[in-house]
Amino acid sequence: MTVLVAGFAAFPHAPINPTEGLVRALEGCMTAAGEQIVPCLIPVDWERAWPTLREAIGAHRPHGVLVFGLHSGAGRLRFELTGHNGRELGRVDAVGGFPSGPSVAEGPETLEAKLPLTRMTAALRAAGIDFEFSRDAGRYLCNDILYHLCHSAADLMVEHYGLIHAPLTDAVIDAYRAKSAMPEFCHTIAEETLFQAALALCASLSEPSARLPEAVAMLPGEARTRDGS
Repeated sequence: MTVLVAGFAAFPHAPINPTEGLVRALEGCMTAAGEQIVPCLIPVDWERAWPTLREAIGAHRPHGVLVFGLHSGAGRLRFELTGHNGRELGRVDAVGGFPSGPSVAEGPETLEAKLPLTRMTAALRAAGIDFEFSRDAGRYLCNDILYHLCHSAADLMVEHYGLIHAPLTDAVIDAYRAKSAMPEFCHTIAEETLFQAALALCASLSEPSARLPEAVAMLPGEARTRDGS
């Protein structure tokens, strides 16, 4: 089976998106159970974002889709539980475009992500990674993708799906400061922590909880443990 992990490219006020680095780092990885992890980079473009992810899902037929998005105000990893059928109309994307209307798609006001949260939170606790839950993913591209994913998952035959917001990583702070893009206040996490969190969450989509502490990323010709040793 396959797990698709998506992240976003840079966008206004975010000159480097840590979730782009995450999906690039996951190239060629597998879970301990031998499931392939397929990375997908989503452009921050109102018109192209969902078609890009939908095409990747159609091509790889994953049983699970995890989308990671940047939230510079987050203090830890944040599970977004609800997609909202609304857009921030004046919010420009990375190519200068604006949303075509106030709604994401024809559908209900809200739709719920479908993730095995008990297994996923157990995996993060076993790895010593902090997290929280949210029902407000904003009204920008992260929420747009989450709503589209919830709306179309059944047709695309995706069993588990959801979005996780991540804080800035330690590695990008100097670049943000140099580009005058630093928030007034933010928390950061290590790139390796974000990487290990993604691995643990991928494994938890189908791994029995008793095996979660053994989760590893399998790189071509070698194994990598959760602590990177």
